Amino acid sequence: MARAYNKKVRPRNFEVGQLVLKRILPHQVVAKGKFSPNWQGPFIVKKVLPNRALYLIDIEGKMAEMAINADAVKRYYDPPGIWEFTLCSGPS
Repeated sequence: MARAYNKKVRPRNFEVGQLVLKRILPHQVVAKGKFSPNWQGPFIVKKVLPNRALYLIDIEGKMAEMAINADAVKRYYDPPGIWEFTLCSGPS
């Protein structure tokens, strides 16, 4: 049974400086119903440890007290349409 599960699991590789979301674990906060958010962030990966643990910092630069397992984070994607950039060429 484990072999069938492991066949479909793709390892997540994180790099320093990458934006991620952290799972809100049930024992960390008081339950607020099924419509409460499951993820918090974004956070920035500060350090990647060899045992698939990550040290995260928030956007203000505050470092987390302890490492978090890579299974409890996922990559953050910017929502489309929020950041619009216009490329302008140099002086014509």
